[in-house]
Amino acid sequence: MVGKSKRAPGGRSTAPELASQEERRPFRVQQLVPVFGPDGHHPPRVTLRHSALVLGREPEGDGLTLEDPEASRRHAVVEPTPDGWTVRDLGSHNGTYVDGVRCEAGAVRHGSVLRLGRSLVLFLDQWVLPGELRVPETSLRGMSLTMQRLRREIAQVAPTTVPVLVLGETGVGKELVAREIHRLSQRTGELVAVNCAAIPASLAEAELFGHLSGAFTGATQSRDGLMAAANRGTLFLDEIGELPPEVQPKLLRALAEGEVRPVGGTAVRRVDARIVSATRRPLVEDARSETFRADLYARLAGWRLEIPPLRERREDILPLAMHFLAAAGSRLGLSTHAAEALLLHGYPFNVRELERAMEASAVRAQGEPMVRRTHLPPEIATVLAPRPPPADPEPKRPTPIVPEALVPASETPDRAALVQILEHFEGNVERTASYFGKNRKQIYRWLEAEGLDPADFR
Repeated sequence: MVGKSKRAPGGRSTAPELASQEERRPFRVQQLVPVFGPDGHHPPRVTLRHSALVLGREPEGDGLTLEDPEASRRHAVVEPTPDGWTVRDLGSHNGTYVDGVRCEAGAVRHGSVLRLGRSLVLFLDQWVLPGELRVPETSLRGMSLTMQRLRREIAQVAPTTVPVLVLGETGVGKELVAREIHRLSQRTGELVAVNCAAIPASLAEAELFGHLSGAFTGATQSRDGLMAAANRGTLFLDEIGELPPEVQPKLLRALAEGEVRPVGGTAVRRVDARIVSATRRPLVEDARSETFRADLYARLAGWRLEIPPLRERREDILPLAMHFLAAAGSRLGLSTHAAEALLLHGYPFNVRELERAMEASAVRAQGEPMVRRTHLPPEIATVLAPRPPPADPEPKRPTPIVPEALVPASETPDRAALVQILEHFEGNVERTASYFGKNRKQIYRWLEAEGLDPADFR
């Protein structure tokens, strides 16, 4: 029959079924992903084919071409070794940096940040399944493989009634995931969110299940609880690991029976609420140690979703940074140093930390064309060690004009224009002087008058 694979004697699969299994097997992929370029654009990602690949302005063959005047023609090569992959500088003018450190040759691992001239490239080494690199983006931002997998799981579980437990560090966006689950669930009720850590233990039961007038001191009128408010919708229990122990068995019963009894009352009310909970605690360990009810954990964790920390998905950092700048009402761009520092920071507070950092940076950079490293919070700005200014371009290559700067070289620049040129030449006073046709002393006079330090642009 068409569409059905045959079975061999003994129950073994024949060739068509084996081929299907083969197609579903994970495979390992190494990729070079350009994430930042001097003109705001960068070439598409390149998949490595177990052979050396050259990066530069004119890499020849199947190399990665960088439209970057600060990159050398053949700048560096990424090549396989018996122990993994390495990057080797090919005598470039400005050197090759791996995770912020200049090196002639060094090992690269998944997430390594390569800097060549003013271009930033990520090295990714990960196991994937067929089709995983083609998942469309939804309201959850990020095109890293881990975010694609998260979106796929959300799409699977959202239309069901299975309780979902969202796990992740502080600031990864657990409430955003809960909202996406509710959006895709097509439930007609509201999403009701409650932070269990913020509810006083004495009021937790009344908050969740409601209360009648006079049930306790201060209860001057009857109120529905949060579970009733989420009827036909979704109840999001954030920081569920902090729920007071005395309330846990009552929540368990409410979830098991699908009904609530308000404090001070005897009648029960049927409630149809989808439960999504979240925690940054190791809740399964708490259940094993009996600091959290194991039966409640089992009820909540029908499906577990783990959100990866931001430091494990560097591919998403710069797009998120630009999104947060735009959300803050800013049209600023990023300097190469600022972008590199953002990629290398560890983000202990994850996406929330990046959002606050970009809001603050937009304020510091007001009146300037882009966010520089010095505009970033100190804990991010200092991940980069001081560096020498970029070398002169290779021989016989004219200094490129900066079309976006729109600064006539024949005129005396104002502060904004001077900042634009310093940004482009990354604090190189010699090349700034060459652009304006002045000597270095004149440039230093302008810098002093405007209170600018060229080191801030390197």
